[in-house]
Amino acid sequence: MLEHEGYAVTSALGNDQGMAVATTAHFDVIVVGFCSDTQNRIQMVRWLKQNVPSSPIVALLANSLESLPEADFETLSWNPSVWLTAVRTCAKPS
Repeated sequence: MLEHEGYAVTSALGNDQGMAVATTAHFDVIVVGFCSDTQNRIQMVRWLKQNVPSSPIVALLANSLESLPEADFETLSWNPSVWLTAVRTCAKPS
């Protein structure tokens, strides 16, 4: 869906791969998915804010009890067309 909207997409599976990829280039936005447990995702957002501070972070929340306040944007939706709005607010298509 992001590519269809004009964004270049680089994917990473898990924190280790995400950290390795995040430092290889500049990213207009980083989306942290909701498949990992909350603690791992909190750690990832903190690491990203420290190591790639120029890239805004959109955190997809898994449920209404979850919060990743260090992310630039949080959104509670599994519907990509909903959270794509958060991506649009902080990044421009490549």
